[in-house]
Amino acid sequence: MAPPPSIWLRILAATVGASTLSLLAPPANWHALHWIAYLPMFWALHPETPRANRWLSVLYGTLGVALLFRWIVHTITVFSPSIPFVGAVGILLLFGLVFGLPYLLLWPSVHPLRRRVGISWVFLLPALQVVIEWLSAWLLLFPYNHGVSQYRFPYTWQLASVTGVWGLTYLVFLSNTALAEVLYRHREGRAIPWATVSSVVAILSGVVLFGAWRYERVEAALRDAPTLRVAQLQSDKGMEYRMSHSRQEGFEDWLRQTQSVPAGTDLAVWAEGACPFDLNESPGVSEIPRLLLSETAKAKDMELIIGAGTRIRRLDEATGEQVMYNFNSVYHFNSDGQVDGRYDKMVPLPFGEYLPLGGYLPGLSRALGIGSFEAGDVPIVFDGEHARIASPICYEAILPSVCRMFTDAELFVTVTNDAWFGDTASPHQHAMLAAVRATELGVPVFRSAYTGVSMVIEPHGAIHYETRPFTEVARVVEVRLGHRRTFYAIWGDWFVVLCALSLSVVARQPRPRAHP
Repeated sequence: MAPPPSIWLRILAATVGASTLSLLAPPANWHALHWIAYLPMFWALHPETPRANRWLSVLYGTLGVALLFRWIVHTITVFSPSIPFVGAVGILLLFGLVFGLPYLLLWPSVHPLRRRVGISWVFLLPALQVVIEWLSAWLLLFPYNHGVSQYRFPYTWQLASVTGVWGLTYLVFLSNTALAEVLYRHREGRAIPWATVSSVVAILSGVVLFGAWRYERVEAALRDAPTLRVAQLQSDKGMEYRMSHSRQEGFEDWLRQTQSVPAGTDLAVWAEGACPFDLNESPGVSEIPRLLLSETAKAKDMELIIGAGTRIRRLDEATGEQVMYNFNSVYHFNSDGQVDGRYDKMVPLPFGEYLPLGGYLPGLSRALGIGSFEAGDVPIVFDGEHARIASPICYEAILPSVCRMFTDAELFVTVTNDAWFGDTASPHQHAMLAAVRATELGVPVFRSAYTGVSMVIEPHGAIHYETRPFTEVARVVEVRLGHRRTFYAIWGDWFVVLCALSLSVVARQPRPRAHP
């Protein structure tokens, strides 16, 4: 085997590879690049330098995650002005280091796995990445699935209806591992493994053919589906404006937009936090905002989905004192103006709505300006007048395990407030991560974001009525209500289990094998 290339060339290759991660995601959306995006890193890895491989993996993970989430710097500098720009960059790099650690499990495994199982590593390394992604979703709080880059390409996207997003991650890594094996064979002066390459091409072709078939089948069903007329409302005023003006002014802006909606509209949606008041009936809570919304629903003869707050006093059994509990909620008003349902967010946003382990440092949350929201415990599905509506809030929409809890929903209305992140890549990335739920579960998704990106995603992944961030929108859009229960909706993360079982079989093998 040829000696390893210069370490500086390998560092350059790892840097190039890490830099491509942000190009795969929106707003760039170079999803076609994903099929070869990992080749620079594969080239940088060498079987005789395991220590260097580990350091290159740390570099790849830290830089790749930092570039992908570079909008964190904007949020810190705007909303935590006591932290200088250099400090914000330091926090970003620390974030990249921590959330890039999964790559330290992936990349150093390439050559040991290749030595152990030979050509089969081409199929097993993608399985390892799937398991790592699944574990990261539970352990690292901010999940990111590589396969979501395909959300603009409908024919590969349909695989999510069977495997969930995990199958898409497997697919893009499979393409790269097959090409990497060709690269390694060339480095070793050996023949190209045409049988393996052909198998991978056949798998990719099969997925595309299945995707074309499913897309057309779903589209045919949607043509005959009932249509819901929904008011798509969006503000052009960010959080800096909102924090410098009265709550009443913001409420009146959204109310004005809603009252401008034409007759015949079935549903109007206010994004997360668009109503800055608590809407629950409780002593000490003003009834005026709730009454105004009730009157609007009756006057317009339409339902409302309203992102708002809930404050409830409960007895603390330990202290015997009344304690105030805060919830991030969605309220459902029927066309008679009655509140007939409330959903409390079950998974508050870490570092935004609560501080992990903050119970041990009660003063730190207040000092950092982090909220103290409680978690709801019931996945409420509203009995709407036209459809059964689930309304996961913000962060929850990117968690497949949470969204699968809303059983029998015929429409997902996800509400979020991405205004905190400014006109950066963040609102686009968040929309991408949430878009896969429609195809995974076979349910149309109406996404309402405070300042965008708002959109309608159909069960086959087609995106309509996508908005530009920080643009005022008040229009009526049509949502086709075709609901097709999918294999993934029924069986969940079976593909992750299959990947884990495949890896466990390899782990039990007694000794490494030579290359074929």
